[in-house]
Amino acid sequence: MSDRFKIRFEPMGLAVAVPKGGVTVMEAAGMHHIPMRFDCGGKGVCGKCRIIPEPAGALSPATETERQVLSPEEAAMGCRLACQAVVRGHVRVTVPEALVDATEVRGKDGVAGVYPAKPFVSRMILPAAPLPEPVDGRPATLRSWMAARVRAETGREVVLTDPHALRQASLPDAVAGETTLVVHDTRGVTAVLPGRRPRSLGVALDLGTTTLAAYLCDMKRGRVLSAASAVNPQRRFGEDVISRIAHADQSESGLRQMQGMVASAVNALIERAAAAAEALPSDVDEVTAAGNTTMLQIFAGFHPGAIGVAPYLPTVREFPDFSAADLGLALHPGTNVHLLPAVSGFVGGDAMAAVLADGPHRRKETSLIVDIGTNGELVLAAPSGLWATSCATGPALEGAQISCGMRAVSGAIYRVEPMPGGGVRCLVLGEEGIRPLGLCGSGVIDAVAVLRRQGVIEAPGRFHPGARGVVCDERGLGTRYVLVPEGDSGSGAEISLSLKDVRSLQLAKAALSVGIEFLMRQAGVDRVDRAILTGAFGARFDWRSAALLGMLPEGAFAGTVKAEDNLAGVGAVMALVNRELREEILRVSRSVRFVELAGDPAFPAHFARATRFPGVEAHPDPPGTARG
Repeated sequence: MSDRFKIRFEPMGLAVAVPKGGVTVMEAAGMHHIPMRFDCGGKGVCGKCRIIPEPAGALSPATETERQVLSPEEAAMGCRLACQAVVRGHVRVTVPEALVDATEVRGKDGVAGVYPAKPFVSRMILPAAPLPEPVDGRPATLRSWMAARVRAETGREVVLTDPHALRQASLPDAVAGETTLVVHDTRGVTAVLPGRRPRSLGVALDLGTTTLAAYLCDMKRGRVLSAASAVNPQRRFGEDVISRIAHADQSESGLRQMQGMVASAVNALIERAAAAAEALPSDVDEVTAAGNTTMLQIFAGFHPGAIGVAPYLPTVREFPDFSAADLGLALHPGTNVHLLPAVSGFVGGDAMAAVLADGPHRRKETSLIVDIGTNGELVLAAPSGLWATSCATGPALEGAQISCGMRAVSGAIYRVEPMPGGGVRCLVLGEEGIRPLGLCGSGVIDAVAVLRRQGVIEAPGRFHPGARGVVCDERGLGTRYVLVPEGDSGSGAEISLSLKDVRSLQLAKAALSVGIEFLMRQAGVDRVDRAILTGAFGARFDWRSAALLGMLPEGAFAGTVKAEDNLAGVGAVMALVNRELREEILRVSRSVRFVELAGDPAFPAHFARATRFPGVEAHPDPPGTARG
């Protein structure tokens, strides 16, 4: 008898085998890279891993968690949660189309252009030369010989101590003719390559919690040649950084597993970007990486556990430089990898990259950078200096843990508009005629703003039970608003906004609003001249809807409001190709003052008040407002 059970995942058409003995469907999907959603990291609270098994008896009985999360209608249909259901026999599981984890990424490939180039790294080509004879009876070495050749050709002194480069120098073909050295100004020679190899490229990485991106750059000219992006494979452990930290804490292999995942994904991105530019990964001489503090620590192989508990300490704020071999990158093993500095456990290198790209510290105006994702990072440049804080906006703003939520990919409702006489119209990402599958974060904000203006949602966050489109329970309490009837959706199920979804948005908007207010108060300003919205989500939502809901306090949008795509990626590119800018952002990061919101005794009361929606009077657009 076989010691394995067979599982067939539909509609993917993928059949896999798993060992007997307590494997959940979620674990089976993870073992074989099946694209499913596990927004809560398998805790059984998000409901996004719903499946329909056949036969039902091939899975363990429903758990109490499933009975609480699944609706009576879903239970009657035979739905289960993949994170709770243990495989006990051969089974076919169907994943609803809206819950298949799409590989599509939006908003990460838009970094392009030419940036001032003054790189740390360059290539040096040495002509062929005869092997050296002993001098004064003392035998030469390959290392001293190469150093002498460099000195003779350029007058420069170079350091050749990197063990990876020395291994390359020891190979027979490295001394047979012309030789190309990759020379880093602080690390010395990082690669020794046979022949003439003049092309010097670099890779800037944007390591997001949800998505990853790589930008291939010409180091001599500062030009972005190509870009590639992908979903962060760590998402299977949860949508937010706390879930990733929890996975690292669960077992000794947790950190190693996640680091290996992101390294493999980065290698694939570098290959794609290189192919698009008709280049090779072996042309890459340096890498920079921006990301939140947790993502950077995992990439570096540092355990992020201390970030997850008070006082939320990162291992370091300024990372040492690594070699590609240290991190599992498929480049020349000595290739330098530089991670941008962090400010705190929750204000990371992505925020500093955004500061480098926008340059608020170089401007006279008061500027606010709002990077909204699964975590909100805020940086305020005021006459008193640079101030930063973070706020737990949660994954609701990227569609996770919303009942019909999804990422901003094809099929997602990204905008909701009012209809004359009541009701709403939903705009969907993707090709014309595509049917909606769910709501992404910007769609959630728009939907609540429209319904709030129409009086369907009341100030405390309740649905008006008599409003058209509101579904009530047996007690007459409004439980959800139907945006798309089941017959009009792409999945055949209705797309609705639930009372719990509204509550999630209230918590997220209160965190962001109070975070901005406290930051402005600490910096001593009551008005922002420039508000810059960035991040995969931040640059794509209608800030007017957010202002209507009280997500952005009035002082924050008193001046110009502009959306900027992926400033973190731009900053990573600038730090890659220009050593002076890299040194600048290091100095700037040391000057930033961090505001700890949780430590302020006034925070809980302000937060509680901010969960209510303000009055529905219109917010006029301030002069100079731009959508970006």
